[in-house]
Amino acid sequence: MVVTPVEEQTPPAADASTLEEAEHAAATATEGEGEHKSVMPVPDELLATTKGGVVQSNESSAKVDEPLLLLRHLSPASIEEVEAAPDANAGGEEANRPRVEGDGEGVVQSNESSAKVDEPVATENSDAAPAEASVDAVNGKIPPTKLIPQHPLEGVTLTERTVRITGNKKQIEAAKDIIKQAMSQVLVEANGVTRTLVLNRPKQLNALSSAMITCFLRCFTAYEEDDGVKLLIVKGKGRAFCAGGDVAAVVRSINNDSWKYGAHFFRNEFLLNYIIATYSKPQVSLLTGIVMGGGAGVSIHGRFRVVTDSTVFAMPETALGLFPDIGASYFLSRLPGFYGEYVGLTGVRLDAAEMLACGLATHFVPSDRLSLLEESLKKVDTSDPFAICGIIDQYSQQPSLKEKSALNRLEIINKCFSKKTVEEIIASLEQEAPNVADEWIASAIQSMRKASPTSMKISLRSIREGRTQTVGECLRREYRMVCHVMRGDFSRDFFEGCRAILLDRDRNPKWMPPRLEEVHDEVVEKYFSKVDDPEWEDLDLPPRRSHGRRLVPKL
Repeated sequence: MVVTPVEEQTPPAADASTLEEAEHAAATATEGEGEHKSVMPVPDELLATTKGGVVQSNESSAKVDEPLLLLRHLSPASIEEVEAAPDANAGGEEANRPRVEGDGEGVVQSNESSAKVDEPVATENSDAAPAEASVDAVNGKIPPTKLIPQHPLEGVTLTERTVRITGNKKQIEAAKDIIKQAMSQVLVEANGVTRTLVLNRPKQLNALSSAMITCFLRCFTAYEEDDGVKLLIVKGKGRAFCAGGDVAAVVRSINNDSWKYGAHFFRNEFLLNYIIATYSKPQVSLLTGIVMGGGAGVSIHGRFRVVTDSTVFAMPETALGLFPDIGASYFLSRLPGFYGEYVGLTGVRLDAAEMLACGLATHFVPSDRLSLLEESLKKVDTSDPFAICGIIDQYSQQPSLKEKSALNRLEIINKCFSKKTVEEIIASLEQEAPNVADEWIASAIQSMRKASPTSMKISLRSIREGRTQTVGECLRREYRMVCHVMRGDFSRDFFEGCRAILLDRDRNPKWMPPRLEEVHDEVVEKYFSKVDDPEWEDLDLPPRRSHGRRLVPKL
């Protein structure tokens, strides 16, 4: 077994959460994750396509000096050119620098003198499918693609490369600080034809950072093309699978720089969600502990979702001034009746039995049998989903719903949450409350009244539209919505929610507008329109054979 950490920079914060420990993790994530460890590069034999394309981590920083951005995006070939060239300061000539092109977030390296043409790896910005890219490379035509950064050459230190590339020794200390902050946030385990991706930020409840998302993109892309890989397992280290995404860091970067960093973060995350939802090889997600927001995005879209005794699921975005994203409008709208509207609008916590009953999970395996299941999966020699399902079935059980579960009141949920507007839904719940002695209905009303009115309205419409859309269409629409949120075009509720929940933690957000009746339909409509910015582009998703998973309830 090979365990390989993948590096990343600044430890960000987790999603907003109704769970106290997730909120604490979000508030303390920027304080660090303990003593820094040395970071091993990802071996080429682990992260490589069958055609030889190398897959690496390509993390982005919210604020990095331009010379360091250049350093991080140079290929080994470019570094060799720099080493062979005179000192970068000599004469100040551009000819002494490697010839690169790019936008600051990725650099395309020209290497025309190379005898061997390396084949490009399909990236999130590649318009062509991987197979088409291979044909072009064989014919000597390399499609435009962002360079996948490589790890340092053996014997060349970061300090040496920094001096040679920038000619500015003042950058050395900053570069050293970046390396010291690098974390082993994703572990890759190789067992035969099985690859296990481990989210490795237990103190932050495995909150998804930009680098983790990029690493997942590279791994999923490489393994889909690799005939030597037939099964993927995704799990989290510690008490949580994943508490969500790097929302607080996105807000900080927007405040310090531009909304486009947030757009870039969500673009990569949504692309990852799409690839997982349409993946050709089986993926088994072992959902232990907390599963929220971005954690749902890297698991619920997969083929097999295994829950256990400790699993707690929630989509609490409306309490943060956001909306259920990561393709949630696709899978929430496919839950029984109008249960998806209930889950998405209230942010209610679901246990393992409820997830299995409504279709969010495919199997329940008791905690004491989970390691046995994992060992069996690591011994498989097939990508046949029926065979994989048969193995999981050997360890799975059928848990019983608790008496107080809202799924036992699905008739009332359907009656109330099928209403046309959020105001009508709340009014219907309030009308039912005196006749229902269960606490779930009072909790639902309270949660909906405390959430952002704007978020509530765009969330309801998003889930309703998801009923008739493919997963790709849902993600494209959600990307438009989240870009409007990042820009603060029509409301600043997202920033206020992050302040109140994640930063100041006073839990008293001041929504604007503060009441549902003040959020007019024409404002809601604007969230679903294209962004009025000449540099903005719709989410471009590559063509895939599948159109998303089918959720099977087990009520």
